[in-house]
Amino acid sequence: MRRLASALSVLLLLFSFASPAQAAPAEPVPTGEQYRLTSLKSSQEAQTTRSKTATTTADQAETVHRGQYAQTGASLRAPSTTIEECAADEWADRSGGFVIDHFNWCHTVVYSTELEVCQIRIFVCVRSQEIGDISWRMTTKGEGWDATQPATDPRYSQISFTTRIHDIQTDNVMLDAMVLQLNLVCDGQNGVPCLHNLGDDVEPRPIAEWKQNSDTVFRFQSDPAYGLGSDRISWFNFHIKSTASYPAANTVTDEAGSNGYRCDEATYLQGDRGCVFDRVSELFPMAMDEYQNYRKAALHIYDAMYLPQKTRPPLEGKKVAGNPFADQPQPLHRIYEPYDPTIVRDNNNEAVRTCREWWGADYSQGGQFDCDEYPFKSTYQGASQSNGHYSARVIDGSDNSSGGAVLGAWYESQRILHDDPFFVLLGFTGTGGGGGGGGGGGGSEIPDSAPTVNAGEDIATDEGAPGTLRGAVHDFEGTPSTRWSYRVTSGRDGMSCTLSAPERQVTRITCNDEGTVEVTLTADDGLNAPVSDRATVTVRNAPPSVKITGPDPWQVFKAGAGVNLTAPFTDPGALDTHNCSVRWDDGEGADTYAAESHTCNRQHTFEHAGMYTISVTVTDDAGAEDTATTMIVVYDPEAGFANADGAFTSAASAWAAQPTAGSMSFHLAANYYHTDTVTGTARAYLANTDLRLDAGNKGLEWLVVTPDGKVAARGKATVNGKSGYGFVYYGYDGCTTGRPGQCQPGADRFRLVIWPLSSGDHPGNVTWYDNRPEAGYDVDVTEPQDLTSGAVTIHPTTGP
Repeated sequence: MRRLASALSVLLLLFSFASPAQAAPAEPVPTGEQYRLTSLKSSQEAQTTRSKTATTTADQAETVHRGQYAQTGASLRAPSTTIEECAADEWADRSGGFVIDHFNWCHTVVYSTELEVCQIRIFVCVRSQEIGDISWRMTTKGEGWDATQPATDPRYSQISFTTRIHDIQTDNVMLDAMVLQLNLVCDGQNGVPCLHNLGDDVEPRPIAEWKQNSDTVFRFQSDPAYGLGSDRISWFNFHIKSTASYPAANTVTDEAGSNGYRCDEATYLQGDRGCVFDRVSELFPMAMDEYQNYRKAALHIYDAMYLPQKTRPPLEGKKVAGNPFADQPQPLHRIYEPYDPTIVRDNNNEAVRTCREWWGADYSQGGQFDCDEYPFKSTYQGASQSNGHYSARVIDGSDNSSGGAVLGAWYESQRILHDDPFFVLLGFTGTGGGGGGGGGGGGSEIPDSAPTVNAGEDIATDEGAPGTLRGAVHDFEGTPSTRWSYRVTSGRDGMSCTLSAPERQVTRITCNDEGTVEVTLTADDGLNAPVSDRATVTVRNAPPSVKITGPDPWQVFKAGAGVNLTAPFTDPGALDTHNCSVRWDDGEGADTYAAESHTCNRQHTFEHAGMYTISVTVTDDAGAEDTATTMIVVYDPEAGFANADGAFTSAASAWAAQPTAGSMSFHLAANYYHTDTVTGTARAYLANTDLRLDAGNKGLEWLVVTPDGKVAARGKATVNGKSGYGFVYYGYDGCTTGRPGQCQPGADRFRLVIWPLSSGDHPGNVTWYDNRPEAGYDVDVTEPQDLTSGAVTIHPTTGP
């Protein structure tokens, strides 16, 4: 009965091929099973958490850098940062971005991904080939707002972001079709809604369009009615989400670190309402140039911060707040006087008491002089609150009133709310002279002081990968020379590092092995002794990366012939040693040996026909590993021959070009006849469609007959008379009727794979037809489908 069913199926198949020709099949289309994008890689991945106290290291270094943007000596806010400045800012590539001040935020990151096609699939794709990579920089500039500026909707407060995609680099024009979408995600705290301006552009665009128009604008709006407290404050978190996709393939996403902003309706600030980036201690800039009309007030602050022994009242170990460069910097906190008038009055009274004690009751000399105090009376760190850690001094009344006016205007324009933290940043504008004395009893010349040096936060990075050192140097009198150096404190002999720009305050360090390194930033102004600060770099082990360069996927070998495995690998750890482990997929155990010259080369002989998935794993001396695979075909002309004739139910999803369900009839007759050239025929037909495959008499390329009842055959064929297609037949000879010991459990089964040869000489890149698309291509895991009629018959030359 088995042979009769096979014969009937052959007659049916021949009859179906005799029907009139139909239109040529549609061109194959890419499917998600073939193309895929790798996960988005971000230049921020190596950024690490701080291990030093933030107020003594990272925040100080950040303050120095933010001070470069400050409008020193001006009463109004600094100019808006440009997106070009954001892209160039070495602090803006941190996760969550970089808050410059209340009205400026920057973030820049380089993303990359690769487009791959699947070469070998075993249930899932186990080997892919890269066909192109792409990288781009995403830079975002955030701008605060107050109601003196135009608004998209005057009912609401707003904050805006401009994102630019630039520096796009691709090595395959196919990647111009990759679609990139940006979303700025906003979440209001305490149930406050974050309103998105509906007119903003958030549509996805292909890379080709991003190259032409690279800017996207986002605006978030806030309804003041939801604000809390007297100033009606609302707080929000935000982050940027990037989504990349390839047509008919997968989607990959990355979400950058979050930051935040607040909106308020404080009527005592400029415009009465506004939105700012509040996760920062602001910098109040004061210039000490000779021409400044508040210079004596600035010099007083300088003495209080750096020469406290010259200030009054005397106090051993005096440390005033508001100095960003102190050993343990403590910010000032603003008082809006109507909210806490008692402390403002007490601060002033305590300062006046000190002036009278040291300069006499008539210190004002008829109003010519004033009692100046630092910290300011409009802060919670003023004279009455600081336990003696303050300074009071008699200075010219005009300097005192000018300094107070500048501070008040800065409060308003920079949107400093009640209890907001800030520091005082002293410096020179560079357009006036220094020096000069204080008036009324106690001014000072500014001595040439040594630079302030901060090596920044401790960092961690992988061996072979650059880690960013963000140091900072501050000098009142100019720009000193700077230099980074390093010392290995824990590591193997031969461990070394390189610094990309050792003379710059922000640089990158790359080390050739895991260990611990102490880095030192030194500044020298040429007058004082050099000043240094140190940080620690922890270098982690990184895994090796192995690649099989031979044999090629689907390469064909004759049983008994040697197969040479060539598997070079790389490892950023120059001092690492490695072991190789190869599994040949032929039932033998793993072949384990020491690597030589960064290769895992080996030779192996396969005694029987089959399809073998070879895997090689390379492991370094710290246990990190990587694995690569390839699949080969081994034929044996003496193993036997095969006949397969029958039908199975083809699901609609099997045919990518024209999804149609129906009965698929097939035929295979293949034999080597004791030569190395296979001969035979192969045909297939999907009922009620134009899918007709015919390999003719010379289309077969190889035949695999395994000892345990499996068959696979590959060849070239026409589909409805159109050439340019490859196919693979898979069959299992079931044990219900097969030879004991040379069959597969269950019934006879079959699988057919068709692909365009224009996509490659084996399936995996683009598949046109596959009735088991979720299965692998290795004959051992191909998962063929049960037949509805017919049989798969294997005729072994030896066996029971």
